[in-house]
Parts: sequence; C-alpha cells; structure tokens
Amino acid sequence: MPPAPGGPPYGLLQKLTYAGVVFVLLPLMVLTGLTMSPAVTAAYPVLLDLFGGSQSARTIHFFLFAGLVIFLIVHVVMVVLTGFMRHMRAMTFGD
Repeated sequence: MPPAPGGPPYGLLQKLTYAGVVFVLLPLMVLTGLTMSPAVTAAYPVLLDLFGGSQSARTIHFFLFAGLVIFLIVHVVMVVLTGFMRHMRAMTFGD
C-alpha cells in the first residue's frame, strides 16, 4: 500500500476553529448535558453552581448545539463548493 499523500495545510483560522470545537464546545456540551440530569446534579451539585442552574445549562447547551450545526453546515458547503464527487472519491477509495 503506497503512503498517503499529505493534504493541504490548515490555516490559522481552521486550526483555531477545530481547537475551539474539540477542546471548548464539545466538553461544554457534555457538561451542560449532564447538568440537565437530576440524577447527576444530585450527585454533583457543583454543576448547577457552575452553570447557574438547570435552565441556564439548557440555554448554554442549545447555543452550543447551534454552534455545532453551523460548524457542520460550513463543512458541507465547503465540500460541495470544492468538488463533492472528488472529495467523496478521496474519502472512500483514497484517490
């Protein structure tokens, strides 16, 4: 099997966006989701204090979800604009 060719280099904005999603958005999404669970907040009431209550956790969770959806839409649009079939072929067959 031949070695995989290197992809295009990521720009600073792309790196910051990915880092923000992976290290900020997703962990906050998990924590706010756990905060909405009465069983979890009974065991760890500090989560309610951290997010300012259950309703605040729901609001933050919603906005984080909206951020993930926007992230996904931007990715799909970028793939379509730069050649959908070429990207699908590269992902599936490695061409």
